[in-house]
Amino acid sequence: MRRDDLIQQLAQVATHLPPVLPPASSLEQVSALCTTARLAFGAAAVSVAALRDTTLHYLAAAGEGAAEVVGMDLPVSRGLAGYVAMTGQMLAVDSAADDPRFAQDVAERTGYLPTSLLIVPVRDQRGDVAGVLSVLDRTLASADALVLASSFAAQLSLLLPGIDEVGRMARLLLQAMGDAVSAGDAQLGTALRRSLATLPEADAELSGIAATLGELRAADPVTRA
Repeated sequence: MRRDDLIQQLAQVATHLPPVLPPASSLEQVSALCTTARLAFGAAAVSVAALRDTTLHYLAAAGEGAAEVVGMDLPVSRGLAGYVAMTGQMLAVDSAADDPRFAQDVAERTGYLPTSLLIVPVRDQRGDVAGVLSVLDRTLASADALVLASSFAAQLSLLLPGIDEVGRMARLLLQAMGDAVSAGDAQLGTALRRSLATLPEADAELSGIAATLGELRAADPVTRA
């Protein structure tokens, strides 16, 4: 099977897959939410990270150190945000430097060392932690800040799963593409079907949908309809 034929199949599946997935909101919306949250909290900085397996991937940030934070990957075993991601517990720390869970070296990499931190989990529709919202050095009173943070987390719960779905889709398709080339498959759907038994439940479901779409692309018009 020629690689350019598989690449064409990959492009076709990637084009037609998003409409059958939950709507994916843009990263610009998350960035705008960070900016709004920073103003609302009177904070030095606000950031949002998505939980991907055992890693926090920082999608957006506003304020001090924002440029360095966006794109950063941190294991959940490190830092206060990682603790919140693992436990699902909201965390308010008034003196970060005195907390042994605080990853000071990570903060130094961003160029800003916060004194206080408010971190809340963002949950998906199943109640699982999908990410975290971090507020650095807020000026808003603690009681009001907790209520406001929960409200922002609720908004993020509608955004993060969709963004992560697009990322998962891209990773699964690229992995299947490499597998198809190695195995000499004539159809990308064959490689996607082969991957079902080795993937976690959510990824297997997504891979199955992609395989079905890939197979339908090669079907006759009546079957496609």
